[in-house]
Amino acid sequence: MGRENCIIKGSTRVALDTSEEEQVEKIQSFFRENGWFLAIALAAVLGGNFGYRTWEDQKAADAAAASDAFTAFQEAARQTDGADTSALIAQGEAVLKDHKDSQYALLAGLQLAKIQFDADDISAAEATLRGLSDRDNALLEPLIQVRLARVLGAQNRAEEGLTLLSQSIAWAGFTSNKYETEGDLLYQLGRMDEARQAYQLAVNTAGEGQQTALTMKVEDLTYARSASAGASEDEIEPSSDETDASIGDEDDE
Repeated sequence: MGRENCIIKGSTRVALDTSEEEQVEKIQSFFRENGWFLAIALAAVLGGNFGYRTWEDQKAADAAAASDAFTAFQEAARQTDGADTSALIAQGEAVLKDHKDSQYALLAGLQLAKIQFDADDISAAEATLRGLSDRDNALLEPLIQVRLARVLGAQNRAEEGLTLLSQSIAWAGFTSNKYETEGDLLYQLGRMDEARQAYQLAVNTAGEGQQTALTMKVEDLTYARSASAGASEDEIEPSSDETDASIGDEDDE
């Protein structure tokens, strides 16, 4: 019995050994048939994991560099204070070039366009703003379009500016700015009634801090309209003195 048990145990051990060997053989066979696939997949998983971490680290480093460059540009703009802006403009252009995929590039571009505009380089300001408008940024797009419309107006291209502002975009917090700019462009074209209406819409959508100046624009055009209407009536209807004089002349005849 003991021997039989031993044989049984031995047979069982052999069976277990055989099972393990079969499993090993299956594994080896699988690797022989699919080894390259597994190697590539494993490399992709491990490498991708490492690559993601590397990408995240690089992204953070790029963002920090863009932030530093934009901050330095802002500080330089504050210190320039109307002096020679050529170096400042070059610095802003460098931020746009070196960090073109960063949100800081959009902010730097807006400031650069303002500096160019103030330096009377209107065409350069337009080019900068058009470059920014080609980027997909729903948050800053309204501000970019408003400033571009103003730059067009400064070049006597008010109609182009109005066309730009007629685009169907989410103006959000820039709605009042849009209407005010439309009013300025319409005023430039001599379309006073439309300008006054645009200014009124700007008042209606403005924050408390903006309403006073906008209301003055509405009132100025309203007064001008009334004065113009009064002058027209004076031209059409003779004054009482003129009427008396003409009657007297008739009596003399």
